[in-house]
Amino acid sequence: MWGNCLSLGAVLFSILVAVGCWEELAELLARQAPITLFCADCIALWAIFLLTLLFLDFATRSMSTIKVKYAEMVENIGNGILLFLLFLALYGFFLFAEDLGPVGEHSGTAAPGDSVAIQMFRIFSAGNLSAFTVVNQFDDKGNFRKLHLQRRQAIMYNAWGEDGSIQGTEELVNKIKRRE
Repeated sequence: MWGNCLSLGAVLFSILVAVGCWEELAELLARQAPITLFCADCIALWAIFLLTLLFLDFATRSMSTIKVKYAEMVENIGNGILLFLLFLALYGFFLFAEDLGPVGEHSGTAAPGDSVAIQMFRIFSAGNLSAFTVVNQFDDKGNFRKLHLQRRQAIMYNAWGEDGSIQGTEELVNKIKRRE
């Protein structure tokens, strides 16, 4: 149960770091390698999450070398609860990451409402896990969905030619196209 507690803390903190920093990395990635325009958000979000999780997991395992053992009944019930909470955290993060999918949106599409994951990150980032001096809340204006939809529509507008094909060279088209 002790190891699961540490893992849950590392996962939750990694998620919050990834949600707070992915936009800057995605913009840098899209500018440096325009071919990643459709998937820069996903790559940045998952890369920051995985790197932070690996670092925190290594750090917590190094700092907590003594294994804490609880009574058998506490271990069994606690492990079940912690694994369920770990599943919920990862599933919520997956739902958030799915919103950043590598597909663009056509004009005329309305912005969907906030998902549970977006509401959760907004609440957590302004609460106890915010910075000590300056609160840096995720989506403090509540317009994340609208702005992200507009960005995806701009990508689609600039990527598609007037004849319905993807603009660019044939090599670029083959790299961007989704494989079916």
